[in-house]
Amino acid sequence: MKETALKYLVCPECESEFTLTVITSKNERIKEGVLHCKKCSKEFEIKDFIPRFVKSEEYVESFGNEWHLFKRVKNDREEMSKNEMQQYLSLKEEDIKEKEVLEIGCGAGPYLEISASSFKAKHIVGVDLSRAVDAAYENIGHLENVTIIQADLFYLPFKKERFDVVYSLGVLHHTPDTQKAFASISKFVKSSGLCSIWLYGAYWLRKSANQDRIRKYITSKMSMKVLYRFSKVASWLYYLYKIPFLGNAFRETFPIAMDKDKEVRALNTYDMYSPSYINRHYIDDVYTWFIDNGFKKIEPCRYLLGMKGIKR
Repeated sequence: MKETALKYLVCPECESEFTLTVITSKNERIKEGVLHCKKCSKEFEIKDFIPRFVKSEEYVESFGNEWHLFKRVKNDREEMSKNEMQQYLSLKEEDIKEKEVLEIGCGAGPYLEISASSFKAKHIVGVDLSRAVDAAYENIGHLENVTIIQADLFYLPFKKERFDVVYSLGVLHHTPDTQKAFASISKFVKSSGLCSIWLYGAYWLRKSANQDRIRKYITSKMSMKVLYRFSKVASWLYYLYKIPFLGNAFRETFPIAMDKDKEVRALNTYDMYSPSYINRHYIDDVYTWFIDNGFKKIEPCRYLLGMKGIKR
Protein backbone atom coordinates (compact mmCIF):
# COMPACT_ATOMS: atom_id res chain seq x y z
CA MET A 1 0.00 0.00 0.00
CA LYS A 2 0.95 3.63 -0.31
CA GLU A 3 1.11 5.83 2.76
CA THR A 4 -1.66 8.01 1.28
CA ALA A 5 -4.11 5.10 1.87
CA LEU A 6 -4.08 5.99 5.58
CA LYS A 7 -6.70 8.64 4.84
CA TYR A 8 -9.28 5.85 4.44
CA LEU A 9 -8.29 3.72 7.42
CA VAL A 10 -9.27 3.56 11.08
CA CYS A 11 -8.99 0.84 13.69
CA PRO A 12 -11.84 -1.68 13.24
CA GLU A 13 -12.04 -2.04 17.02
CA CYS A 14 -12.30 1.61 18.20
CA GLU A 15 -12.41 3.67 14.97
CA SER A 16 -9.30 5.67 15.85
CA GLU A 17 -6.64 6.63 13.34
CA PHE A 18 -3.33 4.81 12.88
CA THR A 19 0.31 5.67 13.11
CA LEU A 20 2.55 3.81 10.70
CA THR A 21 5.87 2.02 11.04
CA VAL A 22 7.50 1.22 7.71
CA ILE A 23 9.84 -1.79 7.77
CA THR A 24 10.51 -2.19 4.04
CA SER A 25 9.24 -0.41 0.95
CA LYS A 26 9.58 -0.72 -2.81
CA ASN A 27 8.61 1.68 -5.59
CA GLU A 28 6.97 4.06 -3.09
CA ARG A 29 4.81 1.25 -1.72
CA ILE A 30 5.03 -0.16 1.78
CA LYS A 31 5.90 -3.85 1.52
CA GLU A 32 6.24 -4.66 5.23
CA GLY A 33 5.07 -2.52 8.12
CA VAL A 34 2.79 -2.12 11.11
CA LEU A 35 -0.34 -0.02 11.68
CA HIS A 36 -0.61 1.14 15.32
CA CYS A 37 -3.98 2.30 16.67
CA LYS A 38 -3.55 5.64 18.47
CA LYS A 39 -6.25 4.82 21.05
CA CYS A 40 -6.53 1.11 21.84
CA SER A 41 -2.96 0.15 20.87
CA LYS A 42 -4.06 -2.63 18.52
CA GLU A 43 -1.53 -3.44 15.82
CA PHE A 44 -2.09 -4.76 12.32
CA GLU A 45 0.64 -5.87 9.95
CA ILE A 46 1.29 -4.85 6.39
CA LYS A 47 2.62 -7.93 4.62
CA ASP A 48 3.54 -8.22 0.95
CA PHE A 49 2.16 -4.71 0.32
CA ILE A 50 -1.27 -5.54 1.82
CA PRO A 51 -2.65 -4.36 5.20
CA ARG A 52 -3.92 -7.47 7.01
CA PHE A 53 -6.79 -7.03 9.47
CA VAL A 54 -7.53 -10.75 9.86
CA LYS A 55 -5.50 -13.77 10.96
CA SER A 56 -7.31 -16.38 8.86
CA GLU A 57 -9.65 -16.75 5.91
CA GLU A 58 -12.39 -18.20 8.16
CA TYR A 59 -15.35 -19.40 6.04
CA VAL A 60 -14.01 -18.11 2.69
CA GLU A 61 -10.99 -20.36 2.19
CA SER A 62 -12.64 -21.80 -0.92
CA PHE A 63 -12.64 -18.37 -2.54
CA GLY A 64 -8.97 -17.88 -1.74
CA ASN A 65 -8.34 -21.16 -3.53
CA GLU A 66 -10.66 -20.22 -6.39
CA TRP A 67 -8.96 -16.95 -7.20
CA HIS A 68 -5.53 -18.54 -7.20
CA LEU A 69 -6.63 -21.43 -9.42
CA PHE A 70 -8.42 -19.07 -11.83
CA LYS A 71 -6.18 -16.04 -11.22
CA ARG A 72 -6.34 -14.43 -14.67
CA VAL A 73 -9.60 -15.81 -16.06
CA LYS A 74 -11.71 -12.68 -15.57
CA ASN A 75 -8.88 -10.16 -15.67
CA ASP A 76 -8.02 -11.38 -19.17
CA ARG A 77 -11.61 -10.82 -20.32
CA GLU A 78 -12.02 -7.07 -19.89
CA GLU A 79 -15.18 -6.66 -21.94
CA MET A 80 -16.92 -9.48 -20.08
CA SER A 81 -16.09 -7.97 -16.67
CA LYS A 82 -17.17 -4.53 -17.85
CA ASN A 83 -20.48 -5.94 -19.10
CA GLU A 84 -21.04 -7.74 -15.78
CA MET A 85 -20.60 -4.47 -13.88
CA GLN A 86 -23.08 -2.77 -16.17
CA GLN A 87 -25.67 -5.54 -16.18
CA TYR A 88 -25.47 -6.86 -12.60
CA LEU A 89 -24.69 -3.57 -10.82
CA SER A 90 -25.85 -0.92 -13.32
CA LEU A 91 -22.46 0.77 -12.99
CA LYS A 92 -20.93 2.65 -15.89
CA GLU A 93 -17.99 4.97 -16.32
CA GLU A 94 -20.00 8.04 -15.34
CA ASP A 95 -20.81 6.43 -11.96
CA ILE A 96 -17.15 5.69 -11.17
CA LYS A 97 -15.06 8.36 -12.91
CA GLU A 98 -13.10 10.59 -10.49
CA LYS A 99 -14.90 8.98 -7.52
CA GLU A 100 -13.52 7.32 -4.41
CA VAL A 101 -14.79 3.75 -4.55
CA LEU A 102 -14.92 0.70 -2.28
CA GLU A 103 -15.36 -2.82 -3.66
CA ILE A 104 -16.46 -5.48 -1.17
CA GLY A 105 -15.13 -8.94 -2.05
CA CYS A 106 -12.64 -8.06 -4.77
CA GLY A 107 -11.40 -11.60 -5.49
CA ALA A 108 -8.51 -11.49 -7.96
CA GLY A 109 -9.46 -7.95 -8.93
CA PRO A 110 -11.26 -8.03 -12.32
CA TYR A 111 -13.78 -5.34 -11.33
CA LEU A 112 -11.11 -3.34 -9.50
CA GLU A 113 -9.21 -3.25 -12.77
CA ILE A 114 -12.24 -2.07 -14.74
CA SER A 115 -13.06 0.61 -12.15
CA ALA A 116 -9.46 1.84 -11.92
CA SER A 117 -8.52 1.74 -15.60
CA SER A 118 -11.56 1.74 -17.89
CA PHE A 119 -13.91 3.69 -15.60
CA LYS A 120 -11.11 5.95 -14.28
CA ALA A 121 -11.88 6.00 -10.55
CA LYS A 122 -10.01 8.63 -8.56
CA HIS A 123 -9.11 5.83 -6.16
CA ILE A 124 -10.57 2.42 -5.47
CA VAL A 125 -10.07 0.25 -2.40
CA GLY A 126 -10.64 -3.48 -2.80
CA VAL A 127 -11.24 -5.60 0.28
CA ASP A 128 -11.48 -9.38 0.63
CA LEU A 129 -11.41 -11.75 3.59
CA SER A 130 -9.59 -14.46 1.67
CA ARG A 131 -6.06 -14.79 0.35
CA ALA A 132 -7.48 -13.78 -3.02
CA VAL A 133 -6.02 -10.38 -2.13
CA ASP A 134 -2.58 -11.75 -3.02
CA ALA A 135 -3.81 -12.74 -6.48
CA ALA A 136 -5.40 -9.31 -6.83
CA TYR A 137 -2.14 -7.60 -5.93
CA GLU A 138 -0.24 -9.72 -8.46
CA ASN A 139 -2.78 -8.75 -11.12
CA ILE A 140 -3.26 -5.04 -10.47
CA GLY A 141 -1.20 -3.95 -7.47
CA HIS A 142 0.91 -1.80 -9.78
CA LEU A 143 -1.98 0.56 -10.57
CA GLU A 144 -1.55 3.95 -8.93
CA ASN A 145 -5.22 4.38 -7.99
CA VAL A 146 -5.76 0.97 -6.34
CA THR A 147 -5.37 -0.13 -2.70
CA ILE A 148 -5.97 -3.76 -1.69
CA ILE A 149 -6.79 -4.76 1.89
CA GLN A 150 -7.50 -8.07 3.62
CA ALA A 151 -10.34 -7.64 6.11
CA ASP A 152 -13.67 -9.02 7.29
CA LEU A 153 -16.62 -7.07 5.88
CA PHE A 154 -18.29 -7.22 9.30
CA TYR A 155 -15.29 -5.40 10.85
CA LEU A 156 -14.05 -3.10 8.14
CA PRO A 157 -11.20 -0.68 8.92
CA PHE A 158 -12.63 2.35 7.12
CA LYS A 159 -13.93 5.76 8.11
CA LYS A 160 -17.72 5.97 8.07
CA GLU A 161 -19.35 7.69 5.08
CA ARG A 162 -15.98 7.88 3.32
CA PHE A 163 -16.72 6.57 -0.19
CA ASP A 164 -18.69 7.99 -3.12
CA VAL A 165 -19.49 4.49 -4.41
CA VAL A 166 -19.63 1.13 -2.62
CA TYR A 167 -20.39 -1.99 -4.62
CA SER A 168 -20.35 -5.76 -4.22
CA LEU A 169 -21.00 -8.34 -6.94
CA GLY A 170 -21.85 -11.87 -5.84
CA VAL A 171 -20.29 -11.71 -2.37
CA LEU A 172 -22.69 -10.78 0.45
CA HIS A 173 -24.78 -13.94 0.03
CA HIS A 174 -21.71 -16.02 0.88
CA THR A 175 -21.58 -14.64 4.44
CA PRO A 176 -23.40 -16.09 7.47
CA ASP A 177 -25.98 -13.24 7.34
CA THR A 178 -26.55 -11.30 4.10
CA GLN A 179 -28.77 -8.64 5.69
CA LYS A 180 -26.18 -7.84 8.37
CA ALA A 181 -23.46 -7.83 5.72
CA PHE A 182 -25.36 -5.20 3.74
CA ALA A 183 -25.95 -3.10 6.87
CA SER A 184 -22.23 -3.28 7.59
CA ILE A 185 -21.06 -2.05 4.18
CA SER A 186 -23.75 0.62 3.83
CA LYS A 187 -22.14 2.63 6.66
CA PHE A 188 -19.24 3.53 4.41
CA VAL A 189 -21.33 5.23 1.71
CA LYS A 190 -21.27 9.02 2.05
CA SER A 191 -24.41 11.15 1.84
CA SER A 192 -25.62 11.28 -1.79
CA GLY A 193 -23.26 8.38 -2.54
CA LEU A 194 -24.19 5.25 -4.47
CA CYS A 195 -24.40 1.65 -3.27
CA SER A 196 -24.97 -1.25 -5.68
CA ILE A 197 -25.06 -4.98 -4.92
CA TRP A 198 -25.85 -8.22 -6.72
CA LEU A 199 -27.11 -11.32 -4.88
CA TYR A 200 -28.51 -14.76 -5.65
CA GLY A 201 -32.26 -14.66 -6.10
CA ALA A 202 -34.55 -17.22 -4.44
CA TYR A 203 -36.56 -17.86 -7.60
CA TRP A 204 -35.28 -21.18 -8.96
CA LEU A 205 -36.10 -23.47 -6.07
CA ARG A 206 -35.71 -26.89 -7.68
CA LYS A 207 -32.40 -26.02 -9.30
CA SER A 208 -31.15 -24.39 -6.09
CA ALA A 209 -32.17 -27.36 -3.94
CA ASN A 210 -30.31 -29.79 -6.20
CA GLN A 211 -27.22 -27.57 -6.25
CA ASP A 212 -27.23 -27.32 -2.45
CA ARG A 213 -27.66 -31.07 -2.08
CA ILE A 214 -24.66 -31.80 -4.34
CA ARG A 215 -22.60 -29.18 -2.53
CA LYS A 216 -23.50 -30.53 0.93
CA TYR A 217 -23.02 -34.24 0.30
CA ILE A 218 -20.39 -34.38 -2.45
CA THR A 219 -18.34 -31.32 -3.33
CA SER A 220 -17.90 -30.06 0.25
CA LYS A 221 -15.91 -33.25 0.93
CA MET A 222 -13.55 -32.73 -2.01
CA SER A 223 -10.06 -31.30 -1.79
CA MET A 224 -9.28 -28.09 -3.66
CA LYS A 225 -7.55 -29.96 -6.50
CA VAL A 226 -10.33 -32.54 -6.85
CA LEU A 227 -13.01 -29.84 -6.89
CA TYR A 228 -11.00 -27.95 -9.52
CA ARG A 229 -10.94 -31.05 -11.76
CA PHE A 230 -14.62 -31.70 -11.01
CA SER A 231 -15.48 -28.18 -12.21
CA LYS A 232 -13.42 -28.57 -15.36
CA VAL A 233 -15.09 -31.88 -16.24
CA ALA A 234 -18.61 -30.78 -15.25
CA SER A 235 -18.33 -27.69 -17.43
CA TRP A 236 -18.37 -29.93 -20.52
CA LEU A 237 -22.00 -30.84 -19.71
CA TYR A 238 -22.80 -27.44 -21.22
CA TYR A 239 -23.10 -29.09 -24.65
CA LEU A 240 -25.59 -31.68 -23.37
CA TYR A 241 -27.60 -29.00 -21.59
CA LYS A 242 -27.94 -26.99 -24.80
CA ILE A 243 -30.06 -29.75 -26.35
CA PRO A 244 -33.71 -28.52 -26.38
CA PHE A 245 -36.07 -30.03 -23.78
CA LEU A 246 -33.72 -32.86 -22.76
CA GLY A 247 -31.00 -30.47 -21.70
CA ASN A 248 -33.29 -28.44 -19.44
CA ALA A 249 -34.20 -31.45 -17.32
CA PHE A 250 -30.57 -32.45 -16.82
CA ARG A 251 -29.58 -28.87 -16.07
CA GLU A 252 -32.04 -28.62 -13.18
CA THR A 253 -30.90 -31.96 -11.75
CA PHE A 254 -27.18 -31.18 -11.87
CA PRO A 255 -26.77 -27.42 -12.36
CA ILE A 256 -23.56 -25.97 -13.79
CA ALA A 257 -22.62 -22.51 -15.01
CA MET A 258 -23.77 -21.92 -18.58
CA ASP A 259 -21.24 -19.36 -19.80
CA LYS A 260 -20.10 -19.80 -23.41
CA ASP A 261 -16.43 -19.37 -22.51
CA LYS A 262 -15.17 -22.73 -21.18
CA GLU A 263 -12.69 -21.19 -18.71
CA VAL A 264 -15.31 -18.85 -17.26
CA ARG A 265 -17.76 -21.78 -17.14
CA ALA A 266 -15.30 -23.85 -15.10
CA LEU A 267 -14.63 -20.91 -12.76
CA ASN A 268 -18.32 -20.24 -12.16
CA THR A 269 -19.08 -23.94 -11.69
CA TYR A 270 -16.33 -24.11 -9.06
CA ASP A 271 -17.93 -21.03 -7.48
CA MET A 272 -21.32 -22.78 -7.34
CA TYR A 273 -20.06 -25.82 -5.47
CA SER A 274 -17.31 -24.53 -3.18
CA PRO A 275 -18.76 -21.94 -0.69
CA SER A 276 -19.49 -22.58 2.97
CA TYR A 277 -22.57 -20.32 2.77
CA ILE A 278 -25.04 -19.70 -0.02
CA ASN A 279 -28.06 -17.51 0.81
CA ARG A 280 -30.81 -16.59 -1.63
CA HIS A 281 -33.18 -13.64 -1.39
CA TYR A 282 -36.26 -11.91 -2.80
CA ILE A 283 -36.46 -8.45 -4.33
CA ASP A 284 -38.86 -7.14 -1.67
CA ASP A 285 -36.50 -8.16 1.15
CA VAL A 286 -33.47 -6.49 -0.41
CA TYR A 287 -35.48 -3.34 -1.16
CA THR A 288 -36.39 -3.16 2.54
CA TRP A 289 -32.70 -3.41 3.51
CA PHE A 290 -31.95 -0.35 1.41
CA ILE A 291 -34.82 1.57 3.02
CA ASP A 292 -33.79 0.57 6.55
CA ASN A 293 -30.20 1.69 5.95
CA GLY A 294 -31.09 5.15 4.73
CA PHE A 295 -31.18 4.88 0.93
CA LYS A 296 -33.48 6.55 -1.59
CA LYS A 297 -33.97 6.29 -5.36
CA ILE A 298 -33.75 2.53 -5.01
CA GLU A 299 -34.06 0.57 -8.23
CA PRO A 300 -33.36 -2.92 -9.53
CA CYS A 301 -30.51 -3.60 -11.91
CA ARG A 302 -30.94 -5.50 -15.15
CA TYR A 303 -30.25 -9.01 -13.79
CA LEU A 304 -31.85 -10.56 -10.72
CA LEU A 305 -30.96 -9.89 -7.99
CA GLY A 306 -29.14 -6.61 -8.48
CA MET A 307 -30.22 -3.42 -6.69
CA LYS A 308 -28.78 0.05 -6.15
CA GLY A 309 -29.67 3.18 -4.23
CA ILE A 310 -28.51 6.64 -3.19
CA LYS A 311 -27.64 7.37 0.46
CA ARG A 312 -29.77 10.10 2.03
